[in-house]
Amino acid sequence: MNNQNEIYLNHLVDCIPPKANNYMLSTYSIILEAWRRGIEVSIRIVKEKSGAIEPYYTLTKDGKQHEFSVTRGDLVSVEAKTLTKNKKTTKEYLQKNNVPTPIGKEFSDIAEDEEIIQYADEIGYPVVVKPLSGTGGKGVISNIQNKEELVEALLYVRKQLNYPHVILEKYFEGSDYRLYVLNGEVIGAIKRMKAHVIGDGKSTIQELINKKNKERTKLPSLSNRPIKVDTETRSLLKRSNYTLASVLADGEVFYLKTANNVSAGGDSIDATDNVSENIKRIAVEATNSFPSLPHCGLDMIVDEENDTGVIIELNSRAHITQHLFPLEGKARDIPSYIIDYYFPETKNYNREEANKLYIDFDFIYKACLSRSAAEIKLPKIPNHPIVLKRYVVSNCSDSNKFSLRVHRLAYNNHVNGYVKTLANGRLAIIVAANDKKVNQFESQLNKYISKNFSNTKLEEKTRNSPVKHGFYIDSSDQEAANQSTEKNSAVDHYATKYSELKADYQKLVRKLSEYEQAENLTHLTERQNKQLKKRLKQMESSTSWKVTKPIRKLMEFRKR
Repeated sequence: MNNQNEIYLNHLVDCIPPKANNYMLSTYSIILEAWRRGIEVSIRIVKEKSGAIEPYYTLTKDGKQHEFSVTRGDLVSVEAKTLTKNKKTTKEYLQKNNVPTPIGKEFSDIAEDEEIIQYADEIGYPVVVKPLSGTGGKGVISNIQNKEELVEALLYVRKQLNYPHVILEKYFEGSDYRLYVLNGEVIGAIKRMKAHVIGDGKSTIQELINKKNKERTKLPSLSNRPIKVDTETRSLLKRSNYTLASVLADGEVFYLKTANNVSAGGDSIDATDNVSENIKRIAVEATNSFPSLPHCGLDMIVDEENDTGVIIELNSRAHITQHLFPLEGKARDIPSYIIDYYFPETKNYNREEANKLYIDFDFIYKACLSRSAAEIKLPKIPNHPIVLKRYVVSNCSDSNKFSLRVHRLAYNNHVNGYVKTLANGRLAIIVAANDKKVNQFESQLNKYISKNFSNTKLEEKTRNSPVKHGFYIDSSDQEAANQSTEKNSAVDHYATKYSELKADYQKLVRKLSEYEQAENLTHLTERQNKQLKKRLKQMESSTSWKVTKPIRKLMEFRKR
């Protein structure tokens, strides 16, 4: 595995909160880049009816505003978004613009498996089955060699995974790539390998999987994306006469999945510098095939030996986690490219100073999902230059009382950082702010110590790693943390209650409006009925009605 300090982006190392790992990492990295440039950021995290959590955010600078969802900004047209979301329309647009893509056909949820099998016989094996609107590679079964394997794949995808609406297409032999295109240029390329293990002559397949999963948890991009043993894995094991207890020979490679998706346990290898110009050209032409699609992610199968490739899929809000933290190779700064494109006037900001602080994404995530806040507007990054300092307090007789005072001083002086209780009556205080605020904080802290603690000493140390915005009492000092948040928790409690009450009130208002509409409709109907009855009586009393009575009777007789 890569050494983070050598190949990963310095401004992302040591500054990714737990809630920003994996799925949220794409959103967080762009928000962080924008915030560090002095761009105003407003965030809302929405829990959809499906249960999925979707982040939306607005970036504003000097009157210019852009809306984002994950990596997709509002310069991507609604039409492009709609077209690329559907695999069928994606394929049609690519074919219309002569961009290479595998031949294939869509089958609706009412299509019989026999119909799909017949089409596979027509185009010839091997083939690929994938859901029409699936994401993350879920349900994609590739390199299906014969009818028996296709029957098994259709049962798994259409029945077990409940993706009845599928596409069957010709399998293209090659390596799986994810490329990111922005403004006519490939700015990132990841080569994806199927989930696999390499034997050492003594470990079982299950043990090799466990070992590899342990390594994956160390990366923010893969921490909750382990290799899972599922129906597909067991089928591949059975096909090779293996079980999870089998021991592979030293150096033997065994593939646990047929698809190369990282989310399914695959490996991500940066290949940006190795992709040929021809493959880049195909990717750019694919992006240009859609109206107003300045940036997106593309999945390609590349025949490296013959320098050819086909487009499998386009994603207008593709995740960039593997570009930021690949399992192997160099990280690519996609967030900076995206912010450069939307806010080019912010390119020349002081990155070294801005990188000293990062965002408390855990708080944002929790506040939005708990409904304590529907939307959070981040405070602007403090003025530069930012001073980082670390203090060690020794011989402190009351760490809880001391921590609470430090928290208050930091709050009053607008200082970022935290205080943490160490062993042997010592505490660590980390601060980050401009020089004036740090000096004020230190001066007031020294006065407090000299007045209340006779033997306590304050020693200044160096601090180099970034600091989270805001000031906190480290959760490991639980008693002090509980005291410091006692008042705030009450406020949070009432804020949450207010949020719930507001939601209930709005619901009642909507219901009342519906009832009033229904009541108005009832009154309207009653009034119309009275008018119709009045007109009916007038008609029955008219001379014309009386004269035509014989004709009406004749017509009724004929109907019989």
